[in-house]
Formats: sequence, structure tokens, C-alpha cells
Amino acid sequence: MTRKQILALTVAAGLLVGCSGSGVTIRGEIAEGGKKRTIVVERIVPAGARFVDSVRTDRHGKFNLFLEQTSSTPEFYSLRIAGGGSIPLLTEAAEKVVLRIADSTGAVYEVSGSEGSALVQEANGILQEADPIARKQAAAIFISQHTGSLAAIVPLYQIATDGSFLFTDDATDVVYFRMVSDSLNARYPGSPYAQALAADVQSFDNVATAGRMVEANRDNVVSFPDLDMPDVLGKRRKLSELTGKVILLSFTASNLPELKILNRELTEVYEKYAAQGFEVYQVSLDANKAQWIGSVAEQRLPWISVCDLRGGDSPAVKLYNVQKIPANFLIDREGNIVRRNVASTGIEGAVKELL
Repeated sequence: MTRKQILALTVAAGLLVGCSGSGVTIRGEIAEGGKKRTIVVERIVPAGARFVDSVRTDRHGKFNLFLEQTSSTPEFYSLRIAGGGSIPLLTEAAEKVVLRIADSTGAVYEVSGSEGSALVQEANGILQEADPIARKQAAAIFISQHTGSLAAIVPLYQIATDGSFLFTDDATDVVYFRMVSDSLNARYPGSPYAQALAADVQSFDNVATAGRMVEANRDNVVSFPDLDMPDVLGKRRKLSELTGKVILLSFTASNLPELKILNRELTEVYEKYAAQGFEVYQVSLDANKAQWIGSVAEQRLPWISVCDLRGGDSPAVKLYNVQKIPANFLIDREGNIVRRNVASTGIEGAVKELL
């Protein structure tokens, strides 16, 4: 199951937000009385649903629930009517929610005492719009007005009545994902749901970056896949700028145990042959900028050091099919990749041969 599917399940199941040490009181009634029904409460986490509690309605269809909230960040729940539908809620801790449900399908209900739950109901109403253009326009307006509420996740991830997602990973749609992600991660930085949304946005960015790299390489005049990444000063450095030189493209990371030894040996080769046309383009698969820059500065690396701070998810990894680090590619003056993963003891001889 993809993260998008998980979040879609989350929204469909229902949402509750609470604060540590507090709880949510829910008083409800299924207007279609005459039969006792079981209502199952589930907490929805990114990995799936978790049972929390259950309650039986009386013969008039009435029920009362108290959900203890132990987290200071938003949590998702579903109030599922056995043999019927489910009711989505988005509540703040200590709220006293009142539900009047028309029947066991849960399709029609009224909610009061919870602003967030009313927003979720409004968002779900948008998804019922038959015209896809009007539906998406209404959803976009809703998201723009409520970026700080988890209710904004509903139109982002929920499936409309025609079985389609309103928003995809298209560049114009990603703007809405990022808008909500930035707002929710600022408001709820520890929330696993906000973090999952941020991961989706990062995934969209990685795919887009990889796509741009592939597109850029369609008209590439050199034989090797080109890279365009920022150095420690933030300046974009292209691998193709080194065309005409013997290049060692190196993939590493600042936390690699043998990094300092490998770089020390490589520095000796670099200082010996740089004047003759040898260059190193070292890609660091780091996610921590300070750690990466500190490593480069500490070792006083004389060559081009770049990093996009995406760690192993860097598009450069996929472009060169790097399976593990350290890894390297030796490129000759004509731009041909002639060797891969040259041992540190063999780099000087290989470089000297190409020069």
C-alpha cells in the first residue's frame, strides 16, 4: 500500500486531534433507532488501522464515547458503524462533539461542537461534486483557506465519487501538497501524518528532478549522464563543465567510516595530477548540510564537492545506478566512462594512463 493510499484511508476513516492529558467526549445518536448497533473506534496510523474501543448504542440509537488523548500532536480515528459506514471527525482535545446520524450508512449526519469536524464534512461534500472541473476548483479554494487544518488533507488524498484523485503529482498540483505540508509541519512538527505528507512532497520533488535530469541528458553532448548540483557555497556545479579533463566521479557520505582515509589517498593523487588535467567531482549523499560542510572543511578537500541534501534519495543515485558507497566512475577526456569502482590503490595508475 502506498503512502497516498494510506492517507486516503486515513481521511476516509475519520480524523481526531487532541492534546496530552485530555480527551474527546462524543455524544451521538443514530436516528434510525429500534436496533442496537456496535460502533468501533479505530486509530489510523500511517501503517494502518489500530483498534481503540467499541460501544453499543441503546435501543434508541444513542451512544456516548470518551477517547483519551495521549499525544500532543493530531491523531486520526474512525467511528465505524458495524454493518454500515463510518463517520469522519477532526476534533481538538476537550471538545464535546455531538453527532446526529441519519442511519447506519453514515452518509448523512450532523455534527456540532467541533469546528474541525465540520470542515471535514465540508471537504467530503466537495468530493461529491459530479463536475470534475468544478470539484477541483472548489477543492483548491478549500485548501487555500484551510492550509493549517488537517481537514486540508481530505481533498489532497481522498478519492472522488468517480474513483479519481483530485490532485496528482503533476507540477501544478504539487503546489497544493507543498502548501499544506509547510503549514502542517510548522504547526505540528512531530506529527507522523504531517511528516508523511512532507515525505510525499519530497518524493514528488525527487521524481521531478530526475525527470529534468533525464530531459537535460537527451541533448547531452557528452557520453556520461550530466549532473548539476550545489557546492558548499551554494553554487551550481555541472559535471559536464569538466569535459576535456580526466574525471573521477565519486559518491560518498560524511558518515562513511573509511571516508577520511579514502580522501587522504585521493588528495595525494589529485595534488599530483590536477595540473595535468585531472579533476574530482565528489557527490556526498548527506541529508545534514552542517555535517556535510563541516566534513569538507575539516578535510580541506581541494576538488569539487557537491550535495543536494537528499541522501540516498538523490536523483544522482538513480541516474548512475549507485547500489552502495563508496562508488566511483572514471571518465576519460572524451567523456567516456571507462572504469567503475576503481580501488583506491589503483586510482593513480588508472588516471596516469588516461592523462
